[in-house]
Amino acid sequence: MAKLQKTRTRVVATLGPATSSEAMLRRIIRAGVDVVRLNFSHGTREFHKSLVVKVRKISAELKEPVAILQDLSGPKMRVGTLENDCVRLRSGSLVEVVEGAGVGSAERLFLQVAGSISQLSKGQIVRLADGLLELRVVKQKGQVATCRIIHGGWLRSRQGVNIPGADLGVDPLTAKDKKDLDFGLSMGVDAVALSFVRSREDILKLRKLLKRKAPSDRMPLVIAKIERAEAVEDLEGILEVASGVMVARGDLGVEIGVEKVPLVQKRIIRAAIAHNKPVITATQMLESMIDRPTPTRAEVSDVASAVFEGTDALMLSGETAVGKHPVEAVKTLVSVSREVENELSLLPPRDDVLRVVDDVGKAISRGSREIARSLDARAVMGFTASGTTARLISSWRPSRPIFGFTHVLQTTRRMKFLWGVTPVHMGEATTVDDMIAEAEAWLVANRHVKRGDRLVVVCGQRMGSGSTNSIHVHEVGD
Repeated sequence: MAKLQKTRTRVVATLGPATSSEAMLRRIIRAGVDVVRLNFSHGTREFHKSLVVKVRKISAELKEPVAILQDLSGPKMRVGTLENDCVRLRSGSLVEVVEGAGVGSAERLFLQVAGSISQLSKGQIVRLADGLLELRVVKQKGQVATCRIIHGGWLRSRQGVNIPGADLGVDPLTAKDKKDLDFGLSMGVDAVALSFVRSREDILKLRKLLKRKAPSDRMPLVIAKIERAEAVEDLEGILEVASGVMVARGDLGVEIGVEKVPLVQKRIIRAAIAHNKPVITATQMLESMIDRPTPTRAEVSDVASAVFEGTDALMLSGETAVGKHPVEAVKTLVSVSREVENELSLLPPRDDVLRVVDDVGKAISRGSREIARSLDARAVMGFTASGTTARLISSWRPSRPIFGFTHVLQTTRRMKFLWGVTPVHMGEATTVDDMIAEAEAWLVANRHVKRGDRLVVVCGQRMGSGSTNSIHVHEVGD
């Protein structure tokens, strides 16, 4: 029997040394992973290629679609090489931050982003190592900034640098990213995440590049990572042009302050749902499980809160990339999500539930939820070539199971980003009646429905029209 999704909330797992073997990949996929993330800030292209090949092989063997998300590294600022690979910065001491290449020390750090130092001003904060260390600029001249160490500690080579509120004018799509993108497209990735997005224009630039490089039938989804203050300010604009967004809480917390992240997270999730776009919540979901087999109570509450807020997906990073307990981490996300989803009535209502919309597809998908509830339908079915119909249905968070039927294999994988959708790959039908008949046969054969059950069907009235403009109520066996 083909199974429903383990949870309505999706699980994204970052791959790395801990999950690079076929045996471990098979285990985490069976445990509930829907999407695997390839983090191009780490690892070689050869390593990532081997992961893609293994994931596709295992997905075919298990007959379980698994989407592949390529996460471009972007212009992440980092310190250069340090003496002995690690130095201690002592609180109260002075340290020079210099633009250029060199081997750094506790007295002099090198930063290799052109124009970064000249943008600094007296009193500005510079954070290192994901915000664990903090400096304040006391003097800036040319390409050298003298800083007072406010919060010291150990700093390793190549650790990250954040300058909250500073716009360094650096394009989020670097030369390295463009080469990595070519590689990802050649491997057929299903989605591309753009790091350090500032505004909708950054997404449009990436889309323009993809249009030149990728065939229309292999165009990946574009996920905007919200981790800069500018991106939060232009959230509405970004959501209009991106396929989805990621709440990248690590750099976002360093950028705007950790105390603001919970409310901003709620705002991003709510806005994404209102725009009918999937949203991924990421960073330190189960950080303690990198070393421990069980999570902390605070982590469980954090995961549960994101599910209550309606996030489409939860993402694991170090937990599955380098952690000691990747399978346990995946199972924890699944079990917590399932527990919360048993109380779907607690999900926040959409603010625009009664709003007049001028988009037929959005109105139809909204209506499918209400019809399914009113008629106590067994499920909602969406027929889709691009995935749009399934995405619109999903965004209304119906209480009934959602099945997304498509004849396009890549769309089957893309639907793994969507809350609550069980994707089904089917043959290409020539009429709506044939399509419904084939879908009904699959549902009956897999014992998801029985004779007399009602199904709400959402599709395009004309096959291949690309528009969601029709809704049916179908009784199984009729």
